[in-house]
Amino acid sequence: MLRRLCIQDLAIVDRLEVEFGPNFSALTGETGAGKSILVNALSLLMGARADPELIRAGSETAEVEGEFLLPEGSPVLERLRQAGLADGRSLRLRRVLAPAGRARAFVNERAVGVASLAELTRGLLDIAGQHQHVALTTEETQLFILDAYGDLLPAREGVARAVAALEEAQRELDELSGRERQRAEREEYLRFTLSRMDALHPAPGEDRELEAARLRLRNTEKLAEGLEQALDALYRGDAAAVELLGRARAALQGIARFDPAFEAQRERLDGILSAVEELSREVERERGRLESDPARLEEVEERLSALRNLMRAHGPTLEDVLAARERMAGELAGLEGLAGRVEVARAERERREAEALNLCRELSSARTRVAADLAGRLQQELRGLAMPAARLEIEVAPLSLPRPTPRGLDRVTFLFSANPGEPLRPLSRVASGGELSRVLLGLKVVLSRVDPVASYVFDEVDAGVGGATAEVLGRTLQRVSDSRQILCVTHLPQIACFAHEHFRVKKEVRQGRARVEVERLEGEARVAEIARMAGGRRVTEAGRAHARELLRSSARPAQG
Repeated sequence: MLRRLCIQDLAIVDRLEVEFGPNFSALTGETGAGKSILVNALSLLMGARADPELIRAGSETAEVEGEFLLPEGSPVLERLRQAGLADGRSLRLRRVLAPAGRARAFVNERAVGVASLAELTRGLLDIAGQHQHVALTTEETQLFILDAYGDLLPAREGVARAVAALEEAQRELDELSGRERQRAEREEYLRFTLSRMDALHPAPGEDRELEAARLRLRNTEKLAEGLEQALDALYRGDAAAVELLGRARAALQGIARFDPAFEAQRERLDGILSAVEELSREVERERGRLESDPARLEEVEERLSALRNLMRAHGPTLEDVLAARERMAGELAGLEGLAGRVEVARAERERREAEALNLCRELSSARTRVAADLAGRLQQELRGLAMPAARLEIEVAPLSLPRPTPRGLDRVTFLFSANPGEPLRPLSRVASGGELSRVLLGLKVVLSRVDPVASYVFDEVDAGVGGATAEVLGRTLQRVSDSRQILCVTHLPQIACFAHEHFRVKKEVRQGRARVEVERLEGEARVAEIARMAGGRRVTEAGRAHARELLRSSARPAQG
């Protein structure tokens, strides 16, 4: 509901602030006092186009701000949460108008585009008399209301689940069919690649072993030269290590008889000498085996080149190549059974489609039954709102493409005619703001249990009515306000007297400039305003007495 509205420098308003209660608030005042400015301000908060000419003369900008409290479960609250703009259940909307159309919009003090503002606030307020802000005139809302009125939302949810399952089955079929179309080409590629891999039959780590072998084969001469030098130093040369170590051993053995302590050094030297002799034999064996092998080098080079080609295509490592081989083998096995899987998926899709269509047709039949009952109740309600010749029908027609959707197979349109001989037309094209206000009011009475909109703004609801009919309108507004917030701009005392809160909008001239004020009326001030509305500018004591009687009668239940 709307808790507070602030307007600054808009049209002839310099600054005003109004706080509204949760029930029925009447806004009254003389013609031209500025009541429409409040309605226009609310429209701006709902995303209406901002005209720079609305900026008060002499001001650089105009600003409108509204504070709302959202009920839990509100579609508006859910949209705010999904957009990351929620601030608990509070909602603060702000529009700033600037010259050259540079308007800005804010939701909970975060900037948004005007189109986003209109979408986020859809269903926050119904402003009758301004079609673009009456959610009830959209086919989406009319469909929801029909389903909610007829307790068909569970069936609709079942349709949505069935359609979601159908869409998933269709995606699976499309994917498999696409793969089936590419199957031959893909199979050929997989078989060629696997045969190429299997011909090489690479082993984990083989590339590293081949690189080591290639390095050895490419450097045979250098290896032989190094081994010869090592043999000379260890064993064969005049100053070979074995010769020198042997001399040292003999010297230690010779002195050990004079000092037994040197026997331990001689034993350690024996171990060193044995190790050097063993090392010399190993080096000599390696030298004996070492010989140039161009054929083996060529074989290693070719093998390594073939493995690197695989690694460039499926690597970067040989382990990656082996993993890719396993994946491709699995994919090939899957492709070989793809045709059968396509048939299974097609059968599943057909089963899901039949299930969804059956649920959609059941929902359509139920909607047709509910539409007749709802239309009858709505038409009866309109007759009590000074529209005795009004006709209202609810058309349940098939969509242009009879394909299951999450909402079923139907397009629901509320059709309305206000006068005899006039054709039924969609409610969204009703020309008169007063007619739309009364249609909306009648609909709200019947639909108050299921309508998601929490606040209604009625402008021109009293157009063309008076007397007893006006009293009926007032009582109806009061009754609807038991469950919804009502803001009603009215010129009729028979309506204003039923309000829980009464605001007077007045225009004054100060220092040569017009300005608008909004005053909450209570007690004798309200009596005076009701009397003015009933009798004109001059308020008499008789007029006050009549006003008091209207207020007393509005507090009593209707007779009859």
